Amino acid sequence: MKFILNRGRVGRILFVALSFLLLTVVMFAVASVFMAYDPDGHLTRNWLHQNRWGLFGWRLAIYAGISSAWLLKVRPQIVARWPETRVRLPRTEWLGVLFMLVTESVAWMSVAKGG
Repeated sequence: MKFILNRGRVGRILFVALSFLLLTVVMFAVASVFMAYDPDGHLTRNWLHQNRWGLFGWRLAIYAGISSAWLLKVRPQIVARWPETRVRLPRTEWLGVLFMLVTESVAWMSVAKGG
């Protein structure tokens, strides 16, 4: 019997785990560069404030992508597989919209305060 790690479920799990590990290492590397360049965070905070509208547009694009994937792909599959969930899905979708609104309101609180 041949033992191959790159096939089947073990291969997928190994691939996902190694991908997360690599992404974590890259995040820490980027964070260390930011900490070395701007230890108190003033430059980064100024950059975030100056680019708030572009970042808002980016977040709206992400929200639109997630929403369209949900409405066009995931939701029809869920309803087809589990028809009894049709009653509970709108409540879950409203919770998702509420989460997006709360997230955006928190992101814009510092702008409204002037900080």
